[in-house]
Amino acid sequence: MRRGPRPGQIFELKEDVVTIGSGSKNDIVILDNDVSREHCRLVRVMTDYELEDLKSGRGTFVSGQRVESGWLLKPGSFIELGENITLEYDRGDTSLEMPKVPSQALNAEAPDPNVHPYLVMTVGLNPGQVHPLKNRTVRLGRDLSNDIVLQDPEVSRFHLLLRWTDKGYQIEDLNSTNGTRINGVTIAPDEPHLLRANDMIQLATMAEFRYTWQPGDVAPLESSTKSTRRVPPKLDTSEINILGPKRHKHQTSRLGTGLQPGSLVDHLFIAYAREEWEAIVAPLMAILQDAGLKVWVDQYLVQGGDDWMLAVEQALSECWLLLLVVSPASLESRYVRLAYRYFLNREKPIIPMLYVAVENLPLELSNSKSIRYDSHNRRQSFDALIGEIRQRR
Repeated sequence: MRRGPRPGQIFELKEDVVTIGSGSKNDIVILDNDVSREHCRLVRVMTDYELEDLKSGRGTFVSGQRVESGWLLKPGSFIELGENITLEYDRGDTSLEMPKVPSQALNAEAPDPNVHPYLVMTVGLNPGQVHPLKNRTVRLGRDLSNDIVLQDPEVSRFHLLLRWTDKGYQIEDLNSTNGTRINGVTIAPDEPHLLRANDMIQLATMAEFRYTWQPGDVAPLESSTKSTRRVPPKLDTSEINILGPKRHKHQTSRLGTGLQPGSLVDHLFIAYAREEWEAIVAPLMAILQDAGLKVWVDQYLVQGGDDWMLAVEQALSECWLLLLVVSPASLESRYVRLAYRYFLNREKPIIPMLYVAVENLPLELSNSKSIRYDSHNRRQSFDALIGEIRQRR
């Protein structure tokens, strides 16, 4: 909470759905005249949350724009409830917050040599590389005279400056060509920004650092790094275009998702276990497309990478129906569970197709009409599925 009855209070988001309002039954209760009894709610989408207004009296806003249907939040987003309440949305592990630092470490003209922060590269040429920050000023760029030299063509010769203050390091973009972002938000040149523990610093599209006092807790994002260099095989269908240019942490790679906003609104989203792609999902997808249905799958993106994360977020938000290929392997997948819980929380239709027998279907799926797959009569199974999809439409 940045502004309101309890400034500075932190509300930890743990559930798939989090409600906010003045009523006592909400997950986050804010007592203010501008806050409706049931004001808004947050619905988990992968690593972030989507914000939805619940027909509040004074409205819900993000960065000054009124929110009605789902608005995907990014780190640094400011949520306003009416005119009196401002909340800042962030993502992080509270166990990695800044440790208690001796006061003299912050009041000194330079960091204490024994107690100081670090920059740890999480994405880039040398993931996992640690840069101790001990000087009053630290300059980063491509030129060899910098304190931290980053030989990346998208990094400017003198890209950014870190300056020690009595509150910690401030970061300043030195009018770089491709810009500097903190937690996905671009900072203006020559306007210092105070860094906080676990802030993510992104330079252009190919380099990322975490600012931390505990470098041993930071792991390089190997999957993100790989996603910027892997060329996926072409998908033999005109209905899905996964290749092409792209858009948080998640910063997109140079390949991108190839998905324009709104391009999946008439598509089905198939959730499945990747190891079952060839056996069932690929032929299922072909049958559905032959029936004139538009289908989206994540098969041709690196699972866990930034491109994949953004594409799945868009698919969850835009696709009108989820087709869940049920098997023990798919139900064990965290990503599959996130997908069907998102659709349930948004009251969007789900059709489970029982591909491999499971001992117990999750209770939350028990009210969804299922289609049983018969390996001896595949065509009949697919026809029944297509009929159910058309009926739901």
